[in-house]
Amino acid sequence: MNTAAATLRGWLRVALKDLRGDLRRFTILLACLALGVGTITIVGSVGAALQSALLRDARTLLGGDIEAQLSYRAANPEERQAFERLGKLGEVIEVMGRADAGEQNSFLAIRAVDTNYPLIGSVTVKGADTPLPELLAPRADGSFGLVADQLLLDRLGLKLGEQLTISDATFTLTGIIGTEPDRITAGLQFGLPVLMSVDALNATGILAPGVLASYRYKILLHGTDPDAAMQSIETSFPKAGWKLAGPKDATADLARFFDMFARFLTIVGLSSLLVGGLGVSNAISAYVTERQRSIATMKALGATGPRILVHFLTQVMLLTLAGIILGLLLGTLLTMVLLPILGGLLGLGLPPVVDVVTLWTAAGFGALTGFAFGYLPLRRAEKLKPALLFRSAGSAVEGGLDWRDMLKPGLWLPLGLAAAGIYALAALTTGRPLLVLWYAMGVLGAFLVLRGAAWLLQRGLKLIPPLSNAALRNAVKSIWRPGAPAPVVILSLGLGLALLLLIALIDGNLRHQLARESIPNAPSFVFMDLFEDEVDALKQFSVGDKAVESFASLPMVTGAIEAINGTPIAELNRKPPAEFAFVLEGEIPLSASDTLPDQSTITEGSWWPPNFIGTPEVSVFQRLKEPLGLKLGDVLTFRVFGEAVKAKIGSFRDYAWRSGSVNFGFVLSPNAFADFPLSYLGLLKAVPGEEVAVQQRLVADFPELLFLPVGEALETFAAILANVTTAVEVIGGLAVVSGVLVLAGAMAAGRKQRESDAVVMKVLGATRGDVVRAYLVEYGLLGLLAAVLAALLGLAGTWAFVEFVLEIDFWADPALLVWVTVGTIALAIAVGMLTTWSALSTRPASFLREE
Repeated sequence: MNTAAATLRGWLRVALKDLRGDLRRFTILLACLALGVGTITIVGSVGAALQSALLRDARTLLGGDIEAQLSYRAANPEERQAFERLGKLGEVIEVMGRADAGEQNSFLAIRAVDTNYPLIGSVTVKGADTPLPELLAPRADGSFGLVADQLLLDRLGLKLGEQLTISDATFTLTGIIGTEPDRITAGLQFGLPVLMSVDALNATGILAPGVLASYRYKILLHGTDPDAAMQSIETSFPKAGWKLAGPKDATADLARFFDMFARFLTIVGLSSLLVGGLGVSNAISAYVTERQRSIATMKALGATGPRILVHFLTQVMLLTLAGIILGLLLGTLLTMVLLPILGGLLGLGLPPVVDVVTLWTAAGFGALTGFAFGYLPLRRAEKLKPALLFRSAGSAVEGGLDWRDMLKPGLWLPLGLAAAGIYALAALTTGRPLLVLWYAMGVLGAFLVLRGAAWLLQRGLKLIPPLSNAALRNAVKSIWRPGAPAPVVILSLGLGLALLLLIALIDGNLRHQLARESIPNAPSFVFMDLFEDEVDALKQFSVGDKAVESFASLPMVTGAIEAINGTPIAELNRKPPAEFAFVLEGEIPLSASDTLPDQSTITEGSWWPPNFIGTPEVSVFQRLKEPLGLKLGDVLTFRVFGEAVKAKIGSFRDYAWRSGSVNFGFVLSPNAFADFPLSYLGLLKAVPGEEVAVQQRLVADFPELLFLPVGEALETFAAILANVTTAVEVIGGLAVVSGVLVLAGAMAAGRKQRESDAVVMKVLGATRGDVVRAYLVEYGLLGLLAAVLAALLGLAGTWAFVEFVLEIDFWADPALLVWVTVGTIALAIAVGMLTTWSALSTRPASFLREE
């Protein structure tokens, strides 16, 4: 026992001494492991922070245990009494308004709150230490207190203590809004936020009949289960139309976004891990190749196979430990930088703290990856024979493993356990075992495709008769000769590039999806509930004002989908995805048109003719078809002004959100609304930079119209999405760097052999130009094949992930694929030439003496 321990200590001591002179050889290995572990650290820490914030802040984000929300009217006394029996009640009313101060004015997103607000959390007010109810209370001069956004003061040229008017009421500025615990659940704001009391809002006269307002009643329950409380409200007031939400519902939209974000990060993390593993494998293969003569010498002096394996495995695991430490430090540093930035963008408290579990997980991934990808080339080193000392081709790759070696338990059992450990760790940390399984199956399929392609390439080139051109002949032979690095280069380059392309294409699909739903050419102002004479007046205003770019309008009514093919919605039990759930939950905007709206395309069915007479028809937005389970010929029943309107689906259509044109999810034939009074939706686009001036003239010419300045709000929303995407790209960028290192490692794996080939060619009379041309052809062919295969594999993987995991429309950027193909060929040539450039200046005599 003591003898065995002493022997093992001796082996380890020799391995450590041998390692000291070879650290520079492992730069790529350390870098690949560090980047892989660092990426896993960032992905895990960001995901853990987001989930923790949602669980921690769910009730705070909602503003209570449950919320009951209704549009157009406040709760009646009976409903208020029922709410108060359940717990402590807080009222919040959200509505649009306009502030005036002299000749200056600005649109407002008003939140009127009662004295109980907020039920949970606290509101911070800059410039005042007084409690919020006192800041909003009436002043001695008859004005009301108002807490506003700093931008409102800047726009109106006011200071704290000065006054402004909002419709029929006068307000004194008493503070500047800092933070509101439930602000994030209020949605996109079309105006500058202000806080006032409910009594003050009533005094303004804004809440006239027909005004679009949101009445939110937040309840802090007296020990009742939220689900039971919501069921009680639904039972007591079944026809009131209350929209009820619990803490989970309050964060549902955020959770869905974070879930998509987390799925993308999962793929980034797994890809970085795999790419890093390829880098480790290539680095160790290159090291073993360069140490072949040393290994043969050790065996000639009596070293056994296990001694060789322990010798190099000790070195690899020590280097793996160093790479893990570097990766954890890198990941920790970047995580602490990213979390506060991401938290600020999303309105969540994300302190710069790294999740300890994530650190251990990343370290586990690094250790398993280092072992799994390093074990196979080390087993090859174990098979090297002392006879290698008597050959002159010491730089060629020796000691390959055949299929019989692969069946030995000593080879597949450790690799199988390491692979199982990686899968179990990935499934446990991501919480998506099926996604990880499919990802692993996809990687295995890609491995087989690339290996098969490399075998076919070598077999095919071997059958080609010798070419007359020396450069081409030598390049072709270099690819199929025994021990050629072509299979390693194609596998490493192809798989690494496919994974990087997968990340880039998924990111592109997410960006494309957001771009389709954003409106960079958005209108500056939206007018609701216009009458025909007001539409005509705005058209004349737009034509006569050079600062107005365009004005468009469409008839509009609001209605609810009551039944499909005569069956009430409640009985159909259809639950569309959350992004389309609003279509079946209440009133939605509807429109009518004789002609196909601008920027629309019929995808199925046909549009009705002008002056259509007959059973009313409806055209439905294509993306609503599957979520709602609709098909051509279905009859939709809408409830409009209390009356039932039936319309047959005559077509499905798609439309370009980015056009900025007016469009609706449901457009009916005009005869459907022949018996109803129609209002109009108007969109006015100002010349860029003239928005403020146009707004002032609109206020002066149309003081009775209330319109929404949406351009600024949409730009702010787009900026937030852009910043979040940038944060994701920072993480994905680490995978790109890993890929370049993998390519360098793949090329370095055969560097010694290429130096030997170059010397032989020069001895036989080849010039430096001949050698360069031969390598250009070789690397170009390998790069081309790897790029084409990687593009196909990347496209297939992206399509599957986008369609079945993210559940969004697939899109591929042709320019990206072209650039990737060209760039890969150029990169393969450049890295290959750099790794063998020393061979071009090596003197044959000195090289042959070393051999």
